[in-house]
Parts: sequence; C-alpha cells; structure tokens
Amino acid sequence: MTGDEAPPQLSRRELLRATTAAGVVGTGVAMGRLGDKNDHDTPAKLADRAEPREYEEFAVHRVPEAYETIQDAVEAASPRDLVLVGPGRYHEEVTVSETEKLTIRGTDRNEVVLDGEGTRHNGITATADGVVIENLTAMNYTYNGVYWTGVNGYRGSYLTAANNGEYGVYAFDSVNGLFEHSYAAGHPDSGFYIGQCNPCHARIEQVTAERNGLGYSGTNAGGDLVIRNSVWKRNMGGIVPNTLDSEKLAPQAATRIENNEVRSNNNQDAPAKAFAYAAYGTGIGIAGGHDNEVLNNNVSNHANYGIAAIPMVDSSIWQPAGNLIERNHVQESGRADLALGSPNDGGNRFKNNSVSSSRPSWLHSDGMLASVFGSTGDPWVTLSQGLLYLQTELGEFPHGDWLGGPDPPEQPSMDDPERPPREAVGPRGDQ
Repeated sequence: MTGDEAPPQLSRRELLRATTAAGVVGTGVAMGRLGDKNDHDTPAKLADRAEPREYEEFAVHRVPEAYETIQDAVEAASPRDLVLVGPGRYHEEVTVSETEKLTIRGTDRNEVVLDGEGTRHNGITATADGVVIENLTAMNYTYNGVYWTGVNGYRGSYLTAANNGEYGVYAFDSVNGLFEHSYAAGHPDSGFYIGQCNPCHARIEQVTAERNGLGYSGTNAGGDLVIRNSVWKRNMGGIVPNTLDSEKLAPQAATRIENNEVRSNNNQDAPAKAFAYAAYGTGIGIAGGHDNEVLNNNVSNHANYGIAAIPMVDSSIWQPAGNLIERNHVQESGRADLALGSPNDGGNRFKNNSVSSSRPSWLHSDGMLASVFGSTGDPWVTLSQGLLYLQTELGEFPHGDWLGGPDPPEQPSMDDPERPPREAVGPRGDQ
C-alpha cells in the first residue's frame, strides 16, 4: 500500500453477501468457508518498555524561518534531526520516505495546521522507520491525517486529526508504535487505526475519538497491542477490532482493551462508510477476533450492544474465539449490555461484569449456566448486525459528511516544544 492508495474497502456487494451469510449461519447452515487461521502466539498484554531516549546529536530545521515548507525542511534533514514548525496554515502533503528517526513537531498544536483543502491525499506520510510526529493538526485531506506504513518504530503525540476522508491517525503494516495524547474527529472510517500487524508491539493511550464512523478500527492487528485510558464517544460505533480477508495476518487476535470510557456511540450524524455503519450503536465490538481481552471499561448508552463478539463474514467466515470480557461496567444498552453471536469458535469468557442484560442470558452468569452453555451464542445477535449491512445495500444509511465538519476544539499542546527529539518508543523489557 502506498500513500496515494486508498485503504482497502469492502464493496457494497461484499457487504450484502456478508449479511446473507450471517443470517444463514445463524440457523446452522454455513455458507462460504471458515477462515484459515494464522498462528498468533503473542499475548495481548503489553511488554514493559523503557522511556524513549533523547538523541544526543541532532540539528533543528525551522519552518518557516529557514524553510518555506515542511517538505523542504524534511528533505534537508538527517536522521535524528528535528523539523520544528511554527504557527501557520500549511497547504501541502508531507512525505518522509528516506530519513529515519526524524521528528516533525509543531510549536503549537492548535496553531500549526496542515490543511488539505479537500483535494490533497495525506497530511503526513511516513515510510521510514522511527519517525515521530508531534504537536500539530492535520485536517481536510481526502485520505488520512497522519499515516505510517511499513515501518518499524513510530509515534504520534499531541496530534489533532479532523475531517479527513478516511482515517485520522493511522498505522498500517507497522510495529513498535505509540499513539498518545491525541484527538481525532470527523472521519468516515475511524479516528485511530492500527492494522495488519501481529505482534504489533504498540499501544494507544490518553486519546479521544469522537464523531467518527468508528472510534478505533484494527483490522488483523494484535499481539502486544493495548488500547487503554482513553475516551471513545459520539462515534457511530466505538472500539472495533476486526478480521477481514482483504488484509494479511487474519484473524485479528490478542488486543487488550482496558480502562476506557466508551459512551454514546450512536451518532447518526457522524461521517461513516458502510463498514462503520454496521457497528452503529455498539460500544466495543469484536468482529471475528480471537483471544482479545476487554477489561475494566465503562461502557454506557448504546442503541444496540454495550460489548459484543460476533462472527465476521468476508470471503471467509471468521468466528470469535477465546475472547475474555471481564470486570466491565456496562449500562443503558438498547438490545443487551453483553452479546455473543452465533456461530463462534468457543472459549469466549464473560466474567464478573456489572450488567443488567445479555444475549444469550448466560453471559452475565458466573455459575452453572456459564459452564454449561459457554460456547453457545445467539443467532439474533449476528443477524441484527447483518441487518445493518443490508440497510447499506438496499438504501441510504444515515451519516454526515467528513468535509466541512466543525473545526476541532482546542487541545493541550506539549509543555516544551523546544525539547530535544527522542526515539519513537523505548526498548522493550524482553529485548
């Protein structure tokens, strides 16, 4: 995948096939084939890391004082250098393809704005290892705000991404990364995305996603991947790790989702594509994923399900398996606080959650019912989500437009934007 290519999308015909198959498998007649499972053996729990180390030798390239454009400064920089961008509105696309360990940093997160004007593709694209992007805003790009692809080492800190045509803050086929202290709003696919990595060795923390199709989407991503201590609100759907045949490393497996605030992801005015609309009204949805851990989250006010594990039907049927949903507080869900679809591949555990409803009913029982019916899902859960797919094929589904959305609210900037640049992430404790 290159910076000029749109991320892979399910076609409308494929979505209709998914709907039909979901309804049929719920009655016990399987269409298509089961997915061929990759062997993923890295757990969801994130390995300890040391703090990123400051670079001892580096040069500072100032925009606009020394360079008229950010791209000019990038091309003049060497590895470990800092491109420091002053206040202004920058109508350009920036690509970092050769200079590893470069840092691009704004002096003021809210005043340094990369603006695609609805015509340029990506705000910043990094294909070199170890690139850090900090303390700036990217908005009005037709694809993505800030984008890493095919890299080892990445970090996005104190970023604002708003009203871009696909994703806000996006890492694809990349490992050893961190998204932190960032905000994403107004994206038809998702505000934050990590895809096609296992093990990912990555984390998302202290972020806010609102008014997106999905707050988080993670296709075929997991293994040493944690999403924690963040707020996911007023999206069309909340946190949705998922499996698709269109990307490598299926099935999605081993993401830990913990200590998040997930609320009111029923926003029919959010910009959204068909896949996002299928997750409408669900706080945390595991679509065909394996061995995920959903722990200690507060999930509230969803039209359909608070937390759900359902099969994902693409070219293959991907069944949820081995997922742990434990110690979550879930309330005010329209259909059920907890849900497990059918078919599933067993081993899905629902333990010590504070809820008032579930489908099937054993999900909020820690006693005999859970031990007897622990692999039994509810076909209606799968079918109800399939009906949302069907709506996208048979008629217009509700959604807003990404371009022309409201400007993002002011966000906190870094304390000291003149500080020396650092590594993208520190070394893992197991290295």
